Amino acid sequence: MELDTARKRWFSHGATGVLLFAAGVSVVFDAAFRRASEPVKEIWAAEGLTGLILMMLGLAFFGSSVRYLVHMDRIVEYSERRSKRDRKSKKRKSERGTRPLHLADSGDGMRLEPMKTGVV
Repeated sequence: MELDTARKRWFSHGATGVLLFAAGVSVVFDAAFRRASEPVKEIWAAEGLTGLILMMLGLAFFGSSVRYLVHMDRIVEYSERRSKRDRKSKKRKSERGTRPLHLADSGDGMRLEPMKTGVV
């Protein structure tokens, strides 16, 4: 997932979640007012159920926005780690030409080559 995609989804899911939760709370309070003031029970029951559904949808969208926030953090952390690793590998490649002649570079790392001492 790209950082821009995660950022857009984080913002849209967060805003949608907040709006749905606020609408759900408003509808639940309106249902409570209707229960106290009107004798018809079906209206406030349906309105209360709708309000609870809206509240739960708002919480679900808000949780999804938190998930995208975690994705954004991991994307940034991974890209920082990767750029550090790339900088280290470039530095190692540039240092290879400046090594002393008695050091050899194997595929796994550096090892010392046997030096000629003149002893037979």
